[in-house]
This record gives sequence, structure tokens and C-alpha cells, in this order.
Amino acid sequence: MKDLLPSLKTEVPGPKSLELTHELRRYESRNITYISDHWPVFWERAAGANVWDVDGNRYIDLTAAFGVASVGHTNPRVVAAIKAQAGKLLHAMGDVHPNELKLKLPRELVALTFGRWTKSEGRVVFANSGAEAV
Repeated sequence: MKDLLPSLKTEVPGPKSLELTHELRRYESRNITYISDHWPVFWERAAGANVWDVDGNRYIDLTAAFGVASVGHTNPRVVAAIKAQAGKLLHAMGDVHPNELKLKLPRELVALTFGRWTKSEGRVVFANSGAEAV
């Protein structure tokens, strides 16, 4: 349990995060990443519920990374599934040339939702972001 707790080795943001922030401001439109004297903290790696910044500080990730890391960062089962799929077919233009997985996921989602709640047929719409989903 001790390894999950935050561990700060520098001020936050640390010197490397500040350096990278300065560089990012130089090359990226100012309308993209929020930048202030105290933000952002550049993440370098993550495992389980922890993330580490480029300065070696360890944090507990309470954001769940917009939902994609709700099973933990670098979850071995997720990593294995991504590697297996990437080794077969990384991109199939799903709206033009679907892969069988495009059928498997919505079928399971419908069974877990509409099938349980209303016993009716449901439909799934895949979207790129929350804005599209809404």
C-alpha cells in the first residue's frame, strides 16, 4: 500500500515540467493546453493508480484518465489485448471496412444495457469524444 502514496521529490511543477512547458508554449497554439506559472505537470509514465511526472514525482491518479484507465494504467490484460490486436490489424476504417470486433463490442454493450434494462433491442453509436456522444 505504501507504494501507492504520493511521493514528491521536487516542487510541483518541477524544473523539467517547467522547461517542457516553456518549449510547448513556443510550438503549440496557446488555445490548446492550459499553461500558467503552476501548470501543467508533464506525465512520463503510469502504472495502476499512480502516475509519475518527468521530475520523478509520484501521484495518485484520481482522474481515471477520462475513463480509459479505470482498470488501472498499463493493466497487463489491456496491454496484452492491445498488443495482440495491433499485431493483427491496427486500423480497419471501421465505417468502411469493419472488423468482426466492431460487431462483438456493440453486441455485448446492448446485452449489458438495453437487454438488462428494457429487454428491448438497442443500438450503439461509437463516437470520438464526449461531445459527439452527447
